[in-house]
Amino acid sequence: MNIRLLRSWYMERTYWERTALAVWAAVLTVVCVRAFLAPDSRTVYPIFSSSGLFWMTGTDLYSPDRPIEAPTGYRYSPACTLLFVPFALMPDALGGVAWRLFSVGVLLAALAWFARTVLPVPFSAKHFAWLLLLTLPLSLQSVNNGQANIVVIGAMLAAVAAVRVQRWNLACALLAFSFACKLYPITLGMVLVSLYPRHLGWRLALALAVTIALPFALQDFSYVTKQYSDWIKILGREDRSAIALDQMYRDLWFLLHLYGAPVSRSAYKLIQLAGGVIVALACIRGQRKGWSEPKLLTFATACTTAWMMLLGPATESSSFALLAPVIAWSVVERLVSREREWHELLLAASCVFFTVAVIAGGWNATLGLHAFGVHSWASLCYFVYLLVEPRSIRITEPACYYQKKLAV
Repeated sequence: MNIRLLRSWYMERTYWERTALAVWAAVLTVVCVRAFLAPDSRTVYPIFSSSGLFWMTGTDLYSPDRPIEAPTGYRYSPACTLLFVPFALMPDALGGVAWRLFSVGVLLAALAWFARTVLPVPFSAKHFAWLLLLTLPLSLQSVNNGQANIVVIGAMLAAVAAVRVQRWNLACALLAFSFACKLYPITLGMVLVSLYPRHLGWRLALALAVTIALPFALQDFSYVTKQYSDWIKILGREDRSAIALDQMYRDLWFLLHLYGAPVSRSAYKLIQLAGGVIVALACIRGQRKGWSEPKLLTFATACTTAWMMLLGPATESSSFALLAPVIAWSVVERLVSREREWHELLLAASCVFFTVAVIAGGWNATLGLHAFGVHSWASLCYFVYLLVEPRSIRITEPACYYQKKLAV
């Protein structure tokens, strides 16, 4: 695109749009320059790129058979490994930059589609700019260290948007892709299937089967079989329920352990299951009460993502990028709304905890930040906020300015 045309387009944006674009561009530029100059520093990308190369050469992906000279800690499925192959063909300095640009591109494109087709409140261009800005803080850690969370949440948002426009095959493909990257996004698929069983049930099952089978078409059968077997063993050994606090997952179990609650691990698994059932039943109840589809899908996305962070199987600090778009939407929705109710205190508390986590996270080794469970408290407040007051998800206009503007 001609630089003059690009500048002209930029200057035609509103003040808040220009601000959001400038902030994201500045952050992405700094991150990419750092990734190019120091491709092995403070990043997980070399784990991904080496795994992509191992896939092409038929080398074991998982410990203990993974080459000892390679970066360790690879826990993604063989199907997900296919995603890293194109980037692995480049030197890490270039591949790390390309991976981050790809990830952020997926997130922003999916967020724009989600805002245009799903969100039920009337979004102006200014409000969408706010959404972009508020999505950044919780996304920054994953963008900086090259985590796959950015691509995963982008695929999840796009899947919900595809459901909204009745593109069922695309929705199931995106859900299967997110499942291949991280297992727990299948929770969103299960909730959506409970809402649209006829359209999504068999399609999602087929998409998952194709996704799992795809690696067998691209590599030796025995090699792929061994990789799947080793991957399942890795997942079975992944347990951080009784280790040092600074290494423990940032979920509800962390708070129960921190405050000495008499809850066994088996009982906690029942709590996890019960939380998922509550989310599904709340969504089904909303559907039967005649909620509009935008309201229903927004509620389902927010509650399911909050469940993943509070009660999911593996919540690390960088995982909260998955929560960034929905909590950003909640804040913007409350700013747009003129009503003020008591449950907003829960959202405010969640934002305060997350702000502390983001700002002080860099000094965690000194402050012992995670020992206080700030991430876990933030997730708990937000999850309760969503469940106690689903009326906060309103429709005040049949269509919004931003939706109309994008549709032109």
